[in-house]
Amino acid sequence: MVFFNYATMQMAAKIVYYGPGLCGKTTNLHYIYQKTSSQSRGEMVSLETETDRTLFFDLLPIDVGVIGGFNTRLQL
Repeated sequence: MVFFNYATMQMAAKIVYYGPGLCGKTTNLHYIYQKTSSQSRGEMVSLETETDRTLFFDLLPIDVGVIGGFNTRLQL
């Protein structure tokens, strides 16, 4: 889902990972976090339980620069 704000020329795209437990969704986000420069990534939010499974969600915001005149941010 993509949100456009024409007043501030910002675009935010939400990319949702969906799948069964223990299939690698959180691991994939951790890998992307490690490979992304610290200037473009935000703080990764992860709610984990005692059994190391994610209970609710992970969130990883990434600034990808200007696309089509819009400052673009991905929310993984």
